[in-house]
Amino acid sequence: MKDNSLSRLGGTCSILVGVFYALGAIAYLLQPPELQAGADLAQFWPALAQNPTMNTLLHWAFALVAVFAIAAVAAISEVVRPANEGWVRWTSGLAYLGYAALAITHFRALAVYRTLAAAYVAGDASVQTGIGALGYLLFDLDPQGWLGFGGVGLWFLVVNLLALRIATWPRTLAYVGIIGAILYWLMVAGAVLEISLLVAIAAGVGLIVAPIWFIWTGLRLRRANS
Repeated sequence: MKDNSLSRLGGTCSILVGVFYALGAIAYLLQPPELQAGADLAQFWPALAQNPTMNTLLHWAFALVAVFAIAAVAAISEVVRPANEGWVRWTSGLAYLGYAALAITHFRALAVYRTLAAAYVAGDASVQTGIGALGYLLFDLDPQGWLGFGGVGLWFLVVNLLALRIATWPRTLAYVGIIGAILYWLMVAGAVLEISLLVAIAAGVGLIVAPIWFIWTGLRLRRANS
């Protein structure tokens, strides 16, 4: 008898990934401008000390995205694995690395950001200079997104191209996934080339595409299992 537990778990986790992606996007948009991408660190830390709620919710949301995504990657990869086991195994490994780095980054931020913000506000000029010199990206394990966006994006591309080949799920869903892969690579390009507008556009559109793809895929996994 076939064990469908991976499909059940992966489908549920895929839906949760989409939900927490959406919650993270909402939390990001509700932050003060001083806490959003490209903000000056001299404004970032005082703003975080004064109003940490949305920033905390954002880090919780994306930490949980990463945790649940590991199960989703396993289940989704299994569906298309027969079409090309080599590519699926390799890229799913990259996706695991990317999501693991994302989880650690956001859990570290939850542990240290508010402490640093309080120290920045309470400290003298030398303390503020020291904290400012560190930069909040020091705590990011993957600051340019080579694993979290590049590796995950390659996995997105492979599983959706294979799904198109063997008609695993609707073509529209596969095209949404391919768009997601392109957006992930644009995030890397924007970070490497230091083009903040490119990062902002890719992140903004990606935070719409990713929830749609993960929730839709999760529902299909659950439906196929039932």
